[in-house]
Amino acid sequence: MIDLLNRSLDKVYLYCKDQNWAGYDPFDGLNSHIFQKLPFFNEKKIFRLIFLQINKKSPFNLRPLLMVPKDKNPKGIGLFLQATLNLHRRIQKPDYLETIRTFIGWLNDNAAPGYSGKCWGYNFDWQNRTFFLPEGTPTVVNTSFIGRAFINAYEALGETELLEIARSSCGFILKDLNQIRKNGSLGFSYSPLDHYFINNATALASSLLGMVYSKTRETELAEAAKQSALFVIAHQQNNGSWNYGEDQIGLKVGIDNFHTGFILESLKIYSETTGDEDYIEKIKKGLQFYQDNFFLKNGAPKYFYNKIYPLDIHSAAQSIITLVQLKKYGSDMRLCQKIINWMVANMEDEEGYFYYQKNRFFTIKIPYIRWAQAWAFLALTEYLNQNAD
Repeated sequence: MIDLLNRSLDKVYLYCKDQNWAGYDPFDGLNSHIFQKLPFFNEKKIFRLIFLQINKKSPFNLRPLLMVPKDKNPKGIGLFLQATLNLHRRIQKPDYLETIRTFIGWLNDNAAPGYSGKCWGYNFDWQNRTFFLPEGTPTVVNTSFIGRAFINAYEALGETELLEIARSSCGFILKDLNQIRKNGSLGFSYSPLDHYFINNATALASSLLGMVYSKTRETELAEAAKQSALFVIAHQQNNGSWNYGEDQIGLKVGIDNFHTGFILESLKIYSETTGDEDYIEKIKKGLQFYQDNFFLKNGAPKYFYNKIYPLDIHSAAQSIITLVQLKKYGSDMRLCQKIINWMVANMEDEEGYFYYQKNRFFTIKIPYIRWAQAWAFLALTEYLNQNAD
């Protein structure tokens, strides 16, 4: 099995490198040069939502016809950075080190300007049911993932500048995001432009604050990490699950796979980097719900706990990452093996890239660079690294 996964890893690495780490995204429809020239439509929320959903759900890639350019995605580059760091940890090849430095330089150059620290958004305008974010608007999710990658780069390369970049990202989280405080807990908004507080976003912020605290030992970071972890724990349901958010829209989204994985992984990182063991049993309870409700017998990852379809590459990849990361918390590594076998057998193309989604009647095979390739690449490196340890 390890040889098979190494071949898959080599293929997706070469595919992404050949694409110069750029490509399409499920949510990049508003980058269409055609749509941008339709002033009445591109100014209305309903038309932006419809146009995004058409591009996202079509089994055919409409982007070339709609003049959507391939592009680098900051979050995707952050995930590629983390995955290549994982590769470098196993095999210290000059090519990996060169790629790592390329990613670091690109992320440093493409941080959003005008904020209290390094932060990153998406390379496209984004409309959801709650708010609109113009291209480049930094988010807590992107910044947390990328900041975590910079901490890991600092550990690998020992360069103080990398730690300073991650520390500055904590400044963005603490100073630029909107906050909600309740009963000693602290929730962070998704971006500086909204007041939408979702559980996985605050969990990710807590994980970055904890990671940076483990290096700088700043009391401010430890306290904010603790309070934000408490925010997430306070919203855990009796069965161990988390809704996407607690308002009407968040509750309507429901309980999904990879955002639950984000929460579990982030709480684990928070606990291990701060030494706070208060939430160990809560993490284990969440893990149990996760393993019991999100997977078919063959390892196929359900998107929602109560629905089979769609079977999504992001869910598969994050499931692998979550179970690997929570191995010491009792995760089922036999289930992890089933998931990775399913992912490689059902979602990998002969050319080396991974598909987006399998629905009941068709598969969307568009090779999205962030949603599919970056996450699958990272999952493969996480799994292979834990087997090498």
